Amino acid sequence: MLGERLSQPDARDCGSGKLQYDNDFWRFSLVVYGQDAVAEQCLGLQEAIGVDVNLLLFCAWTGARSIVLSSADIEGASSSVAAWQDHVVRPLRNVRQHIKTLEDSEYESVRAQVKSLEIEAERIEQAILFAYWKGIQSSRTGTDGRSAISQNLKKYIEIKSGAKPPVSFEVSVPHLIEAAIRIISAP
Repeated sequence: MLGERLSQPDARDCGSGKLQYDNDFWRFSLVVYGQDAVAEQCLGLQEAIGVDVNLLLFCAWTGARSIVLSSADIEGASSSVAAWQDHVVRPLRNVRQHIKTLEDSEYESVRAQVKSLEIEAERIEQAILFAYWKGIQSSRTGTDGRSAISQNLKKYIEIKSGAKPPVSFEVSVPHLIEAAIRIISAP
């Protein structure tokens, strides 16, 4: 989750239609985002160049599956969640962050409720991205996971920064890259 650690999902599939809420991408994100310094790096890029942390995680996850995304794939994934991100996730994050600035414990229960809604909204965004992935999954495989993760993250960061990033993308997200690699290397 943006701004806070992701919570563990419950065992149920909370979907009621085409979207699959309990999916491999969601589970990957919970594990990777919970690793040391991953959240901080993702949030730093969110603040610096406006990345969508769920899209960063999507780029890492598809790379972990040895899928190298094209710039068009990343832009398509971004477009698939843009309205949801702009009209639901970001406003919930803004409300939660604003309540936090009020420095009054009286509002903490409301902030916790908003945080819970924000996590659910991010889970829906990830389900949308998972559905998008199903349409591209067979088109690009064959590279090793480490290389695919790095290529995907680099492309997304370049798209968001409007050019080559001022610092190497490996410097921006080394913990995300390593956490994703640990998952694909795990027995």
